[in-house]
Amino acid sequence: MSTEEDDGLVPLRALANPLRIRMVSLLTGVAMSATEVAEELGIAHASASYHLRRLAEAGFLEPLDDPPAPGGKGRPRRRYRYVLADAARLDGANGRRLLHEALNEDLARRLAQARAQRLSVDAEVWLDRPVWEQVAGLLDQAVTLVHEHAGPPRTGGRIKVSMTALLLELDDDRRPPPAGHPRRQP
Repeated sequence: MSTEEDDGLVPLRALANPLRIRMVSLLTGVAMSATEVAEELGIAHASASYHLRRLAEAGFLEPLDDPPAPGGKGRPRRRYRYVLADAARLDGANGRRLLHEALNEDLARRLAQARAQRLSVDAEVWLDRPVWEQVAGLLDQAVTLVHEHAGPPRTGGRIKVSMTALLLELDDDRRPPPAGHPRRQP
């Protein structure tokens, strides 16, 4: 028996893997084939192909077929490119913990690779709703800017960067949760 909640976990399970997160990040800037992804990430072609197909099935990647080679022999080369995920699709499922755990694991890899740190912020504070909405809007703009200007690896003087952002509206521990939202147990 499948529920709507279970269906919402499918895309999260597809993305909840540090290698797949790296693939999605890589394909933000350029469409690449399984061979190119395998070379860039230092993994087997079969592994790259498998993970790319799973990400495409979950709707995170769009498969694109190159035109056939001159003479029309052989299969066209399939490339994949990132499809900016619908935040509601990711945030609406209870399984988002899977995604966050995979992100945490990949963040450790990124931190080990970091040459310089531009910004690191952490805050658990109380804000007026209009200020909170402004912060969320500014972060949406930053995410859009990063995705629109991401390019292929090692070209045109580009620098490799990492951006990870997580905005959470928290429950007040001392107030009952809103109707329909059960209190989570620690």
